[in-house]
Amino acid sequence: MLETIDRLLALYDDRHISRRHLLGALVMASAAAPRAAGEARQTPALPGGNLTGAPAPANAVFHGGIINHVTLNVHDLDQSRQFYQELLGASVLLDGRSSAEKGWYDLRIGDSFVSVSRGKTVGIDHFAVGLDPWPGVDRAVDTLQKRFPKSEPRATRNPLTKDESVNLKDPNGVSVQLAGVKYQL
Repeated sequence: MLETIDRLLALYDDRHISRRHLLGALVMASAAAPRAAGEARQTPALPGGNLTGAPAPANAVFHGGIINHVTLNVHDLDQSRQFYQELLGASVLLDGRSSAEKGWYDLRIGDSFVSVSRGKTVGIDHFAVGLDPWPGVDRAVDTLQKRFPKSEPRATRNPLTKDESVNLKDPNGVSVQLAGVKYQL
């Protein structure tokens, strides 16, 4: 992982990639870290179970298992696909260029993916967390409506894969998607 970060910083320092591309690539690189590295991180670094020493909240509604994917709005789909393929070895998981909406690619990177979607404004559209265990869409929506009613949770179904998920907003209006850890994979 450190080697990847060093390569990304060198590309940025040499002006081969923009700051925006650097940040996106760092997000994707951290999401794509091998499962073995994730398991190694579960070993407590300090008493309490994480790097800060603070215990995980006992009242958490769900257990996030992985950042399943990040969806980016981009101007040029093919340029973005090529960039992530060359930078991170991403492969095309799903090709949605014929989508009636706006067109997109899902690019697999390890146990997760990055989705690039044609948009008017460039930036992060949303991020998705894979829950382990996945309680199912109805139970997740019901739980979220009770615990976080202002988050506006709603059930969604991917029209291609038929996978179900829940979309909601955090207190700042950031779009979050919750699904099983293997959503679309």
